[in-house]
This record gives sequence, C-alpha cells and structure tokens, in this order.
Amino acid sequence: MAEQSLYRRHRPQSFAEVVGQEHVVRTLGNAIERDRVHHAYLFVGSRGTGKTSMAKILARSLNCVDGPTLEPCGVCDSCVAIANGSSMDVIEMDAASNRSVEDIRALRERVGYAPPEGTWKVYILDEAHMLTREAWNAFLKTLEEPPPHTVFILATTEAHKVMPTIVDRCQRFDFGRPAPDEIAIVLRRAADVEGIKVDEGAVGAIARAANGSFRDALGTLDQLVAYSGAEIATADVLAVLGVADSELVFRATEAIAAGDGAEILRASAELAAAGHDPSRFATDLVAHLRRLVVIATLDEVPDHLLVVPEHEARMVEQAGRLGEVAIVRAIDELAAALAAIRDGDEARLTVELALLRSARPEIDPTRAAMAERLERLERALAGATPAPAAPASPSGP
Repeated sequence: MAEQSLYRRHRPQSFAEVVGQEHVVRTLGNAIERDRVHHAYLFVGSRGTGKTSMAKILARSLNCVDGPTLEPCGVCDSCVAIANGSSMDVIEMDAASNRSVEDIRALRERVGYAPPEGTWKVYILDEAHMLTREAWNAFLKTLEEPPPHTVFILATTEAHKVMPTIVDRCQRFDFGRPAPDEIAIVLRRAADVEGIKVDEGAVGAIARAANGSFRDALGTLDQLVAYSGAEIATADVLAVLGVADSELVFRATEAIAAGDGAEILRASAELAAAGHDPSRFATDLVAHLRRLVVIATLDEVPDHLLVVPEHEARMVEQAGRLGEVAIVRAIDELAAALAAIRDGDEARLTVELALLRSARPEIDPTRAAMAERLERLERALAGATPAPAAPASPSGP
C-alpha cells in the first residue's frame, strides 16, 4: 500500500491548528459558537491555500460527538471517519469530473434525505467553477433552500467562473496565499512530528519555492526525504529544486550594479554547468530584486522580508548601489524574459540578454534605459569630491 503523503498526514485537524487565514477561522468559529452556521459557503483561493482542509475542519466541528465545537476531539467515530474520507455525513465531490446536469440531479436526490438527529450533512464541492451552466441552474434551488442541518461548501480557484446567482447565495471567503514565514511554520511542525532534521536555510528555501502553497511545500519536503533521508541541508533543496545558490544571485546583482557584462556571462556559464534552470534562476533573482526595491524605498530592512541575518548588510549595500530605478528596470527586463521563455524562446540566451540590458543600459535605447543612465550619472556626480577652488590671483598694484 502506498504511503500517505505528508500533506495529507499533516492537514490541520482543528481551527487552532490552521496557520494564517485568520479572518476565515474567526468568522467560522463565531458562527459555530453562536449557532449561526450558514447553509452555503464559497471558499476562493489559489491551490494549496487550505480551502479543502478548512471545509473538513468545519464538518468535523459540526459532527464531532462533542459538537458543535471549535475543538473536535479527533478520536470519535465521526472525527475519524471524516479524517479518512469514509464519513456518510460528509460528501466530497470533484466538480471537474462530476459537472453534468445528471451528476447534480443525483446530488439533489442525496440531499433530500435529512441527516440523523444531532448531525450535519456537509457537501464539499471542489473545483466548483467546472460545473456547466445547466448544472448550476439545476443546483440553484437546492442551494437556496437545503434541508435543515445541511451545509454546502464550494471551493474554487476561479471565482469569476461561478455563476453570480450562485455566489449571491453563499457566504464568500477569500483565502490569501500564505507568506513564506507561515509556510515555514507548517514545515517545521511536520518535520518535528516526522523526526526530520531540516536546517533553517533549507526551510526558507522550500517556503520561498512553494509560491504560496502549503501543499507544494510539504510535497517538496516529501521529495527531499526520499532524496536525502531524515537530515536535509540547504544544498539538498538547491539540488532537488534546481534553485541557484544565493551567492550566484548576489553575484549577478553585483554585476548589474557594476555594469559588468563579463561577470554576468561567467555566472550564466556556472549556472549552466551546475545544471540549474535559467528560468528558475531568473525567478529567484526577481524575488531578490523585489526585496532590494523594498529596502531601497523604505531605507530599512522590514521584518516581513525574512532576510537571512548574514545577508542583511550585503542587501542594504546592493539596494543603495543600484537605486530604485535600476532595480525596477532589472525586474521589468527579467519579467519580460520569463514571459518570452514561456512563449518558447531559448531560456539561457533570453536570461543573459535581460541581465546584460539591465547591467548596460547604454545598449538599450528605451526611455527606461535613458532614465537609468541619467540616474547613474547623477549618482556619480553626487559622489564626486569637488575640486578645490584655485587661489585668487594677487591683485596688481
């Protein structure tokens, strides 16, 4: 039997275990405590942000033997059945594969049977935006007037595709992408339970690479355990994800600031020799430059940037050398390069050209490049020491 993934093993089991999404936790918790649970919820957010986990926590809180409660026991028959997906009171449907009118009619027939006294029927409809318009119309009346103690939870990544008449009948919650520090909390928690030693650099690298997805972060941790066992170092993360070493990112940034095209090409060659993906490197460099523009704008390193302490002084120095105009232009160049790569352009060449244009604005005739050349000239003039004034000529007799 295949081993259960870390993401499934480490889903939060109660509202108290949820990291982030405080507005959702608070509102649903108040609804349970005040006996004001709504009959239909719409959970909106990108993949891996915890929509399905939150739906299951709500179902468990309603159906626990101690419930309705904010702290389901986790050991009663109902809690166990909901956790392993065998509960008769909690029905999960994937709208991507159950999207027709016939599927919704079958669901309506199931909804017609009221739950046993003291329990709730919870229907979790994942990827809800995949339902056809005809299916939505068939579902509308049931969603509007369900039997007592029946809750529908619609989860979607694309709310704009859900019919407005459906949205109007739901309480909507938007799930934000978790920040890297929130993902790091979940990673450390899972690692502690599993007996996995992960150094802080590795935790940070996984959290940043997850791009706001708890699921992706735990999936990467799973992959790293298979790669390196129960002790994971930063180098392991770089190898598995194809992420460039932070030193290479700093070197590329310094080369841009110095206008050193040769150093940029050397760094690119090292990147290729190490087998790293140029697109991933460009993405990492954009993230680094984004932190620099925040530092340059605020003239400080805010806590939310999660800068590694040993990198802080170097980042402040780079932000000061480049300035906002040059940083923003480099970000624009790299963003355009990434878009071109997605359209099929050769990755290494495209990234190299973007870096060269960032480092040498004189080879780029655009208005942004001209503005950067002027700013560099102004910085050079401001930093120059004025020549001492010549002594006055003695006046003649």
